[in-house]
Amino acid sequence: MGLTKRTAFALAATTTLLGACSTGYGGGYGMASAGYYGDSYYDDGYYGWYDNFYYPGTGYYVYDRQRRAHRWNDRQRQYWQARRAAIRDQRNIRANWNRWERRAERRRDARQHQRAERRRDYRQRQRAERRREVRQERRAAQRREVRRDRREDARREARRDRRQDARRDARRDRRQEARREIRRDRRQDARRDQRRDRRGERRRTRPN
Repeated sequence: MGLTKRTAFALAATTTLLGACSTGYGGGYGMASAGYYGDSYYDDGYYGWYDNFYYPGTGYYVYDRQRRAHRWNDRQRQYWQARRAAIRDQRNIRANWNRWERRAERRRDARQHQRAERRRDYRQRQRAERRREVRQERRAAQRREVRRDRREDARREARRDRRQDARRDARRDRRQEARREIRRDRRQDARRDQRRDRRGERRRTRPN
């Protein structure tokens, strides 16, 4: 029994709606792209994405995301035949990959955006790492300079202390030497005086 045009349109719309509701995935185009909206019919709903497969609008094969061909199953066949039946002018039906290309373009744009984001994140990490390394090198250089200054100050103080100690020791040695010379001179003077006194005493006690 043949179907009237209005019956075919109603069947196509019902099948499309049930397919979209049962799978929860209408190919990303909603009811308007299913070829039916109110009493109007659209001529671009016979190709596109459904059930995670792409149908170009002709033939018996659907294509996965890697564009590998798979023979359609009963649900996919009913879905796409119903959408094709809703086309006003069947002569307009031909293989169409526009939605695949648009999706591929969206994926390409998304990949480019992700790559740009990764590159930006990588550059930001690199800049942050370089800044951190520069700060670390600066802090290390400052610490080295502080340690060098401290060592130089310690050496200067040590040299100054040694010079002061040497001068103090030299002054003490000179004072001690001067005291020894004074004591020696005094002893010599005392012996000389004693000898002179003894000689004078002997002269006085010598008989005439």
